[in-house]
Amino acid sequence: MQIDLRYGLILMAIIAGLVTMPSCSKNQVQTEAPVIQEQEQEMTAEKTQEELEQERLEREAAERELRAEKIKFMYEDVYFTKGRYSLSPDAQEILKRKAAWLMKNPDLNVLLEGHTDESGSKEYNFALGDLRAGAVKSFLIRQGIESPRLIAVSYGNERPTENSKTEQGKEKNRRVHFVVEE
Repeated sequence: MQIDLRYGLILMAIIAGLVTMPSCSKNQVQTEAPVIQEQEQEMTAEKTQEELEQERLEREAAERELRAEKIKFMYEDVYFTKGRYSLSPDAQEILKRKAAWLMKNPDLNVLLEGHTDESGSKEYNFALGDLRAGAVKSFLIRQGIESPRLIAVSYGNERPTENSKTEQGKEKNRRVHFVVEE
């Protein structure tokens, strides 16, 4: 009888183990789910870090490109003939390109610096520089650039690029120079 009782107890223990085994496997699945969720979150965080890094690189590349465009914009002056402030066809083409660039960059303002050679009086040169800067400003406004974005100033013959007395040197000083401001 004791043997039968032992076998009965062992059999009951085995049956109880088999009955609880499926419920244990459910617990395992439930505990594995948060682990899987954590792994998915880590992958998402990694992806987000990669996306953030990619965005940072793209932003830096755009900033470098804008700096290069600003430099190109500022170092392409518009030139005038002696004693004149009317825009030549070449000057108009340059200004059309500049207007298009300014339309693409609406947050930027431009200082239009009118310059002359040393011919004439100081007052005459300041007035002529002002007329040249004004002619450029008017042209850009007609191209669709808002007036408050453009500031026209005259330096007359105070800031020459060439200190030469030759005609070629004087021609380089008869200009409107562009300075991009933010």
